[in-house]
Formats: sequence, structure tokens, C-alpha cells
Amino acid sequence: MRRALLIAILLTASVAMAAKSLSSATGGEVPLYANQKRAVNEKAVYTATSTETFIEVKRAGGMTQVRTKDGQELWTDSKLLKEFSAATGANMDLGSGKIEGYLDNPQAVYILQEESNAMGGISLERSFVDAIQGNMDREGTEYRNGENN
Repeated sequence: MRRALLIAILLTASVAMAAKSLSSATGGEVPLYANQKRAVNEKAVYTATSTETFIEVKRAGGMTQVRTKDGQELWTDSKLLKEFSAATGANMDLGSGKIEGYLDNPQAVYILQEESNAMGGISLERSFVDAIQGNMDREGTEYRNGENN
């Protein structure tokens, strides 16, 4: 019984790992619909942003069923999606400038506008040159601080 359960878990995990991650092919928003065949004026149930990724569930005709980050399984046009690859990085349009690249170690990235009122300058009242120490002896510093005795 345990062996059968273990095999079932491994098969489920391998199928889940084989699922493709998809993202917007056009770099724009992706409308997602409840049904594969939709009415002429049907409104999208959910509109995904250009940076959102999905898990492919199945394809039928020109439509693809995807699973969103919150677990909904919805349909969209296959031509609006492409396979997502984390190695290709991301592109951001910043108006007149463009930054292209990827992070090896994902973390928070902040892009600040220089014109922002929150970016007020600072004024130093004194020089810090005298407070900067010269060469330091690592062993002497560790001894003074009671480290590595």
C-alpha cells in the first residue's frame, strides 16, 4: 500500500514538473475567459498583467487553458502566450530609457525618479574624514572585542 502511494505521489510530481510556465507573448495584458468557446461580446473574467506567469493545463484548437497564481483555471487565445523562461530576464519600458536584464538572486528592486519630492538631498554639517580609521589589524580588533579567543 505504501509503495503504491509513493508511486502515485512521484507520478503526480513528475506531471506537475512537466507543466509549462507561460507568460504574455505581446508584452501586454492577457484576457482570460471562463469557457473555451465564448460568446461574441463576452467580457474577460480576469485580465492578467504582462508580467504574470501561468501554468499550462491543456490546449484545444487555438485556445489554451491556464492556471493562474490563485488557482483558477481559465481560457485564453494561444497566440497571446509564449513559454516563460526565467533565464531570459525581463524588459521594462521606462519611457525614454530601457533597462534589460535579469537578477541572479531575486530580491526587491526599486527604481526611483529623481524628480520625486521624496528624494530630497542631504546636507552634511561636518566632515567625516577624521572619523575614518586607517589600516586595521584584524587580530588586534578581534582581541579588543573578545572575539576568536
